[in-house]
Amino acid sequence: MKRWVTICLVVLGCASGCSDRLAQMQQQLAGTWVLESRELPDGTELRSPNISGVFSWQPIDSRKAHVSLNLLVNNAESGSRTFDYAASKYEISTSAITRSRYLLIRQGYRSSAVTPLTVYPKGKAEKGKITLEDGAIRITHERGYFEEFRGNEMVASFPDRFVDHWKRVQ
Repeated sequence: MKRWVTICLVVLGCASGCSDRLAQMQQQLAGTWVLESRELPDGTELRSPNISGVFSWQPIDSRKAHVSLNLLVNNAESGSRTFDYAASKYEISTSAITRSRYLLIRQGYRSSAVTPLTVYPKGKAEKGKITLEDGAIRITHERGYFEEFRGNEMVASFPDRFVDHWKRVQ
C-alpha cells in the first residue's frame, strides 16, 4: 500500500512540475507582439511603412493557445503588396508543439481582379519542437523556420528568406 501511495505522489509531483513549466512557458509567450523590422538575405532591412505585422499569443490553458498573425508587406518598387492573416491553435508539451491552423487568408500571391484574396479555410496541422534554454523559448517548425522568445523580444527566421524582429507591446 505504501508503495502505491509513493508511486502516486511521484506521478502527481511530476505532472504538477510539468504543468508549472508549461504555464511558465505560456506566460513568456503570451501577449501581443509587433513587427519592428525584417532583414532580407541581400542585407536589405524593411521597416514600417514597408512592412508591418502583429502576432498575438493568447493562452487557453497551460497547454493550448490561440495564435494569430497579421502581416502586410508593401513593395515600394513595384507598388504591390502582400497580406497574410493566419489563425491557429498551438498545443505545447515540454518538448513538442503542434500548430493546428484554422484559417489562412492571403492577398498578393495569386491575386487577380476577380479574386483579390485567397482563402484557405481547410485546417492544417504541423508538428515542431519547443525548447527552453538560458531563459529563451525556441520553437522550431518544419523546413527550418523558427521563433525564439527572450523577454519582450522575439526573432522569427526562415533560412534564406528573412529574419524578423518583434517586440511585445502588451
